[in-house]
Amino acid sequence: RSKKNLFNRFLSFVPILTLLFLGSIQQDIAAQGSTISAETTTTMAETCEDKKKEYHQDGEDAKQIAKYLPYFPFKGIPRFYDIGGFLAEPEIFQKIIDIFASRYGEIGIDSVAGLDARGFILGPPIALALKKPFIMMRKKGKMPNSIDSEEYNTEYGKRSGMTVQRDKIKKGDRVLVIDDLVATGGTLSSAISLVHALGGTVVECACVVELKMFIDPPEESGLPSRTKLFKAQKMEHVPVWGLISEDILDVEAKLPEGYVDDGEEH
Repeated sequence: RSKKNLFNRFLSFVPILTLLFLGSIQQDIAAQGSTISAETTTTMAETCEDKKKEYHQDGEDAKQIAKYLPYFPFKGIPRFYDIGGFLAEPEIFQKIIDIFASRYGEIGIDSVAGLDARGFILGPPIALALKKPFIMMRKKGKMPNSIDSEEYNTEYGKRSGMTVQRDKIKKGDRVLVIDDLVATGGTLSSAISLVHALGGTVVECACVVELKMFIDPPEESGLPSRTKLFKAQKMEHVPVWGLISEDILDVEAKLPEGYVDDGEEH
């Protein structure tokens, strides 16, 4: 009987021991879960940081790309940056498209609008990578069913305005505007006005090259100010992003003997 009582008492402790054992296992699992969660969070943070590096103007990727953007004396401009340099290098061209697609896939857009003419080279592959529509913004008289912007000024002189087809942008659309280079902002301002006229929103104006010297130059420089232009046209809220600035564009093109600046405007 004594042995039977001891056995019964032992059985009475079994549920308690089981609960304690299970509790210990749960604590171990929770601790391991916290470790995994912390590691996952760290990995995600590192990934986000890596993406941010791609977006940084004049960052490491930009410096690599800048090697393929030589400048020429052209159209009366001492430094005319030629995108033909990176277009001839598929890996570099692809890197640019990947950076832009990564940036705007994260930000979120409804369509990509490219400016005549070099925006037609950059815009379509970015639009395809994002699986978004591509919209042409052309010079006047080139497309049917279009609306026009007002005349605008560029570093080359006055322009008659841009056009876009009126059925390509709907009210509330988030539009990314693409061009190869932004200087005075005249062409971009024309594109922005077209998007606004059709009820869309310009998420950002993106260019491979941004000439910072035109953002807000001192009065005595005599240079046109992009900041003042955008403010005068009530579009100062529209952000402009460039991957590369003139600070790292130092590759001078090797000119052949007898080189002539044969640009159409001087």
